[in-house]
Amino acid sequence: MPPDRIADQIFLADTIAAVERCDPPFSDVHVQRPNFVSPPPPVNGGCGGAARSAAPWEYIDAVTRITALHDTVVREWEVRLQSGPEAAETRAIGATLLHCLDRAGFIQRGPGDPSLESYGIGAGDLALNNAAQRCSDESGYGVRIAAQRLRTLRSVLGRHESEIDSIKKLRPVLERATQPHDGPDRTRFGLPE
Repeated sequence: MPPDRIADQIFLADTIAAVERCDPPFSDVHVQRPNFVSPPPPVNGGCGGAARSAAPWEYIDAVTRITALHDTVVREWEVRLQSGPEAAETRAIGATLLHCLDRAGFIQRGPGDPSLESYGIGAGDLALNNAAQRCSDESGYGVRIAAQRLRTLRSVLGRHESEIDSIKKLRPVLERATQPHDGPDRTRFGLPE
């Protein structure tokens, strides 16, 4: 499965976005090379609100189940990335980026061990963020970090196969929310009366 399709294929983000007319949610499981210049889109994609509150209970229940699985997977993924050998690998990969920044004249700004955060990457300094992006591309940091994140995400997803299979069966429930029905509230998702 392509890394940029995980949210759509596993968490049905594309279907939720179509029903609720929002940007696809669950962008935090899109695995791609880091972009230090442009921040990632919001995780929920602006979904929910009036469209969801007007939806039938089956739709709301389905989205609640999908969101619960997403949240569980993301928590487990974060724990895995921040502990044991994965944390050590992240530090080693990050060291290449920080050495490149040192050579470019940027230094650690904050306390503690050298890290992207202690250097201030992503804190709004455009020159630093541009340098970090160049260093990421030149050193292979972005490709290596994306590969590690994808590998660990797939491992976590593998532990939830039965739940993922049950989520896949919810796609028709979500899609039915856009279908006309015989009630007085046919326009709840912008459908003509």
